[in-house]
Amino acid sequence: MMFHLRKGFFCFLLVLSLILPSHIVFAREKTSSEPVRLKVLLLPFLSYAPFFIAQEEGFFAEQQLQIEFVQMSSSAAAIPPLAQGDLDIVAGTLRISTLNAIIREGKIKFVSDKGHIGAGGCTYYGIIARQALVEAGDLKNPSQLKGKKICLASGFATSEGYFVEKLLNRGGVKLNEVEIQEHIPFTAELEAFKKGTIDLTVGGEPKLTRMVESKHGVLWMPVQEIVPDFQFDVIAYGPSILQKNREAGRRFIVAYLKAVRQYHQGKSGRNLGILRKYTNLDTEFLKKICWPSIRIDGSINAKSVLDFQDWSIKKGLLDRPATENQFWDPSFIEDANKILSSVSK
Repeated sequence: MMFHLRKGFFCFLLVLSLILPSHIVFAREKTSSEPVRLKVLLLPFLSYAPFFIAQEEGFFAEQQLQIEFVQMSSSAAAIPPLAQGDLDIVAGTLRISTLNAIIREGKIKFVSDKGHIGAGGCTYYGIIARQALVEAGDLKNPSQLKGKKICLASGFATSEGYFVEKLLNRGGVKLNEVEIQEHIPFTAELEAFKKGTIDLTVGGEPKLTRMVESKHGVLWMPVQEIVPDFQFDVIAYGPSILQKNREAGRRFIVAYLKAVRQYHQGKSGRNLGILRKYTNLDTEFLKKICWPSIRIDGSINAKSVLDFQDWSIKKGLLDRPATENQFWDPSFIEDANKILSSVSK
């Protein structure tokens, strides 16, 4: 009798394991360890939307992660502490300083998309021209950029400089035939547009819409017409994850990509409410502006990074090139996509 009971019990367990494997695996993902504390850079920008969503919807908590958001002046300021292990995760603009840190120390890698120049759809990044200049017919094509004053708020040694030189090349205009003005705050930049002391600038949202609504600037050329599918934002891991806790890094990307899936639902009431809370932009303005493109699977356009790197080397801004394997680790998104796919079935 006891033999039959044991046999029946084991048969029951076998059937249960065949029916619910994905749920059991996923539960183990969430409960296999105590909550892990991660220090993550957070800035109040639209491209951090999946971070906001993951926090508000409890996706990080589902993965047994306790996130400590750290605010700094910019993502550039976060690279040294990331390399030293004082920060675990930094998401931000693709920067030459980050590539230099990867090449010199080998302690940082990109692990997911956080924003790219979508080839179609709305314009998140654009070349903004002074309205009076366009209305006068002085900017009908890139060849007329010669002699113009161009503002690069982030500086030339950034993707903005890359965009502008690509544009100048189209018109056969050399870099020394324009005047580049750098690191000008938005309010001063807007005033310069009014006075005519700046002719063009490069900007993403919400700067783009604010410039256009001021009636002093117009969207002259979408950046997707210059560098379609360019990888302008990435998530980067430092040695505290890459060398010491890859499991926590994998769980972070599971939560992040789950949030990206919700982000892809668009300007829903829930998403608008979350973005309003973290960006301090009002709902009507959020409805109006273009949201950045983020790939649902987290993949990046590695070729665009290599192209940007080549330009940086030619300009003497980068020590030497990094290989794709040196700056990109796709294993985290590969694992996360498998987990999310198994759960959704």
